[in-house]
Amino acid sequence: MPGWSPGPDPFPGGAVRRITHFSYRDELKLVRHAKVHVRRPPESLWQLAADFRADMTVHRKDGGSYRLRLKAPRGLMTDLASVPKVLWSLVGPIGPHLEASILHDYLYMAWTDYRSQASRSDWDFADRMFLEGMRTSHVSRRRMIYGVVHSDIGWDVFRRKSYTLKDRMDDWLPLLASGHRRDD
Repeated sequence: MPGWSPGPDPFPGGAVRRITHFSYRDELKLVRHAKVHVRRPPESLWQLAADFRADMTVHRKDGGSYRLRLKAPRGLMTDLASVPKVLWSLVGPIGPHLEASILHDYLYMAWTDYRSQASRSDWDFADRMFLEGMRTSHVSRRRMIYGVVHSDIGWDVFRRKSYTLKDRMDDWLPLLASGHRRDD
């Protein structure tokens, strides 16, 4: 299914003051591949089986605000919540933070289709969206989780993408084709 299009730029194009009125639009639908394992980063067996969307109001630092719909696309590969195994006793890869984690993963890859290099404002937006998504999902340790991702470690992960999401989606979408699903 080559030829995937990234669609409109999901980033606000400037500094964000806050995000409000966050809501998930869809049920999160994942496929765990039994026959296929993606060996390039992110190394994962999980893939979105349907688009996953969320709506929010973005309040920019310059005073403007607008409604935004984020869409993590069907076919996106994920390792669920990217939590090192050593921390699983505190926060695991699955939990009430999962939906926000999937959208966060999408934004951490999506900038590569719109920019030649990472911007701190895009990174800040991705992390603020993650925090607001966790608040909506009533994640009790959201400030701790946010503190870890919104650190030098998180910035380093965000800015070091060596591929565009379009290139990866062109590789990943065919994995949902006949012969690669668990029910085939």
